[in-house]
Amino acid sequence: MRRRIRTAGAHSLADYELLEVLLFAAVPRRDTKPQAKALLASFGSLEAVLDATPAALRAAGLGPRGVAVLGCPARVAWRLAHPDLRAQVMFTDMTAVLDYCDRLPVHETDGWRVFYLDSVRHVLADEVTATGQPADMCRAVLARALELHAVSLVAVRDMGRQAPPEGGSPADLRFGRMLHTHARLLGLTLHDCVLRGGGTSTSLRAMIVA
Repeated sequence: MRRRIRTAGAHSLADYELLEVLLFAAVPRRDTKPQAKALLASFGSLEAVLDATPAALRAAGLGPRGVAVLGCPARVAWRLAHPDLRAQVMFTDMTAVLDYCDRLPVHETDGWRVFYLDSVRHVLADEVTATGQPADMCRAVLARALELHAVSLVAVRDMGRQAPPEGGSPADLRFGRMLHTHARLLGLTLHDCVLRGGGTSTSLRAMIVA
């Protein structure tokens, strides 16, 4: 198959063979043809396999490495369709932040997304922070801010279809207050911590700066 790709290009491969190539990155010492054909039979098409959620892929018998690998093509396609998204964005207000979030791909898991901004509020980076203890999350965010030479931050917790609790959870408030307090000590500004989900959003700013 490698020889075919070199001589005829990837377009010469059948759908199951393309899946074989992808799955080989996850399980390099095993014949991936049976699993590739099983996934196509289960989902009906290559497009459906690559668009499937991690939960659906796991239910179809795919292991964690395979799930991670098959999540890459959709992300690459999205990046190709939005090549300069960050460069076009200036967060003049929180409406601009939420509009930007609406344009991002949906994450299956609940988590905090942190936007690192320069002096005119252009986005230097937007990254999902690993879930953990508030103090550990705060430490990781501020270390990253210093690495990027960021001037200010916005933190948004995307809860998917779940509506955010009014006033935020104790853990949300603890994280927001820690981030606000320690950011100030480093000369950084935390503009807001926002919870969004179920078509609504809640600002925690008044509670974390009090």
